[in-house]
Amino acid sequence: MTNSAWAQENNTQDLSISMFNSANIQTNTYKDPVYNFSLVPPAGWIPVTQANKSDTALVTFTNENPESAADFAIYYYQGKPIAPALSSAPDEWILDTALSKLFDSSKYVGYQKNIQRFSDGYVIQVVVSENKTTQNSPIIEEFSFWLKDGRQYFLVMTSSQNGVYQNAAEFEKSVYTFYVGAPPNTGTQIPPWVKNDAKWWSDGAINDQTFVGGIQYMIKQGIIAVPPTASNTNQSQQIPAWIKNSAGWWASSEISDDDFVKGVQYLISNGIIKV
Repeated sequence: MTNSAWAQENNTQDLSISMFNSANIQTNTYKDPVYNFSLVPPAGWIPVTQANKSDTALVTFTNENPESAADFAIYYYQGKPIAPALSSAPDEWILDTALSKLFDSSKYVGYQKNIQRFSDGYVIQVVVSENKTTQNSPIIEEFSFWLKDGRQYFLVMTSSQNGVYQNAAEFEKSVYTFYVGAPPNTGTQIPPWVKNDAKWWSDGAINDQTFVGGIQYMIKQGIIAVPPTASNTNQSQQIPAWIKNSAGWWASSEISDDDFVKGVQYLISNGIIKV
């Protein structure tokens, strides 16, 4: 790999600085309005249909070079917000934990790893290859952008060994232009993992206070967006059984997000959730 890795190129630990350069908005040529990110793709690399390369990537670029083939895919995951306690965790621990989650150690070996912390999250850069590397084994370089609000973007290059340094250089140039805007704040937005909490609550695995506290925190942090709801002055702390039933049905995908939000709005309007 090149020595100009993203975390080294942006050599700073100033936690008041954002990981994204807003100036890139003007020059970035590829934009995804749904997941609110943009970048300049590697020079000469073209986007390909998901059927050809991946069923889960948001977009995949390829260099279309049979002699030194490489792909660049972008993935997205909505996770939980970064816990404040994580800010005091050692870099090495975060890197090792991230590697264990991203790559199966029985199949891959890591060659390079870096972490860079910013005001809005941190960026992890790793280089791995298969444990039993042959001349035909691909080299993988990944940049993981972990935002404090729980959004995670994974920029992954998979390159043949032939031409890997040039491919990595082009990939890293593109990564430097990566920009993510604020999460959309209209309509009903509920991360998939919230369904786990709803299921546990409906099954009695967590109590009312824990469920309400979790929903309240996510609304305040903007992770769950609900339409404006006036709070009733006649506040009640009793959660009707039908709301718990609705949570269970929603967790099982028997009712829609909007139906679940109606229950959340009821909790707000009756003072059970204060926002």
